[in-house]
Amino acid sequence: MMHELSVTTNILKLALSQLEEENLTKIHSITLTMGAMQDYEEKWLQHYFNYLTKDTPAEGATLVINRAPIIFRCKECNTQFAFDAHGTDDCSCPGCHGFSYEMISGKQFLIEHMEAS
Repeated sequence: MMHELSVTTNILKLALSQLEEENLTKIHSITLTMGAMQDYEEKWLQHYFNYLTKDTPAEGATLVINRAPIIFRCKECNTQFAFDAHGTDDCSCPGCHGFSYEMISGKQFLIEHMEAS
């Protein structure tokens, strides 16, 4: 839970900096994209965000969190495939059944959009 606090603190700092840079006064929402491999809990991110934004231009804003799936690309046959880490033990390529692949999605943590006025 505590690592959510430091991440949320950084999100708020970036958002407030962008708000000031664009001469805006109020943040309404911040949209994040988090890969499925990220273990941050959404409820704690919002909880800490609500706490940290009191008496700031972001007070009352919401975090909109979109989860990006785990996607691999096979190094042997170039097939891209999704992997559900909680749904299966089989992580072989569905194209060639090989085990040589690279992750192309699932670890990201990005601020995608900020709605402000």
